[in-house]
Amino acid sequence: MKSGGRIAILTFHSGEDRLVKKAFKQYYNDGVFSEIARDVIRPSAEECFRNPRARSTKLRWAIMA
Repeated sequence: MKSGGRIAILTFHSGEDRLVKKAFKQYYNDGVFSEIARDVIRPSAEECFRNPRARSTKLRWAIMA
């Protein structure tokens, strides 16, 4: 990816999310990413009502250095 490129990953299980969180943190410390999401983005209550499978979804993002 080019410098300034953005990456976003959706996870559906806590194990997946843990792997993504650790990888993003490692890449940030190594200087691959210039910025990472500090907090996850979760679906709204309305989205979970319309789509119950979305309840466990988490979105994490990062920006390439």
